[in-house]
Amino acid sequence: MRRLFKNVFKDTSLDDQQPALPPDMTYKDLQYRTKRGFLAKKLTEYAGMGAMEGDDLFYRSISMDSEAERNGEYGFFLEISEQMLEWADEGSDLREEIHRLTIRPEIQNAMLKAYEMFKEELFSERKSSEPVENALSLEDEKWKVYRDVILASTQGKLLLLLEKELTGYKQGRILAEGTIHIFSDIPRCRKLAQQTLEEMGYSNASIMSWLLVLSEAITNTIKHGEEGKMTLIEDEDQNEIRFMIEDKGPGFPLEDLPKATLLAGYSTKKSLGQGFTLMMKISKQVCLYSSTKGSTIILSFNREGHKGKINQTG
Repeated sequence: MRRLFKNVFKDTSLDDQQPALPPDMTYKDLQYRTKRGFLAKKLTEYAGMGAMEGDDLFYRSISMDSEAERNGEYGFFLEISEQMLEWADEGSDLREEIHRLTIRPEIQNAMLKAYEMFKEELFSERKSSEPVENALSLEDEKWKVYRDVILASTQGKLLLLLEKELTGYKQGRILAEGTIHIFSDIPRCRKLAQQTLEEMGYSNASIMSWLLVLSEAITNTIKHGEEGKMTLIEDEDQNEIRFMIEDKGPGFPLEDLPKATLLAGYSTKKSLGQGFTLMMKISKQVCLYSSTKGSTIILSFNREGHKGKINQTG
């Protein structure tokens, strides 16, 4: 049997790369080490380190003993991962604790992003068995109040959506689609949208202003989400051009929405408030759907009056 395995798995270097699990590890310990390793892997990713380093760190989190964890080259990211999990167990305000740390900005931002991305999975536990239905109904009522206040305060420019309402905004002809993962995707998606709109005959001035707010929305996705998607839609029935930007991030906290969307410059996340101000100024309307699983920003523009002179006469 051993000879068979050697013949099938010829690359025995994997034995050296993958550290072995401690023989006396309990399930609870394995669960904690896995959680810590996953968090450390994400921190290295968000801090701009390579994927291989993150993968190696994950495996070492599971296999290394406590002394090696703190003294080895990987000790720092494992240590801050442990600290974040400890703060969560103590019921501390993780945002506040992270802001207190004197560390490099890229690492601090990585910690904040990791918290926002995984606060439900890694940093929170249900402490009581209060009726979920009542909690949901109260949250729904609060959401309706926020929706009405924001819509009225922005004179109809910013509309909060329910998930079921997204379907109506997907109606029309899809002109272009692009994926969003890293900052280099911003110019790539801009270029794709620009080329498509130019081919459709829209004026250069209109295209430039539309691309400006598209960049704001995509930047938000990259900063605060794991991945996303841009869709360019032409809806002849509604006489609209729409950009739909979807992400798999943590969403916008309901209590932060009024300030983030109504006050220019306010932000609990960098550039969030200013971004919405610019979007509302240039777009016909901005629609926002947000949940703990992701967000969708829809930027709508009038088609009428934005075609170039050649296309208007042709």
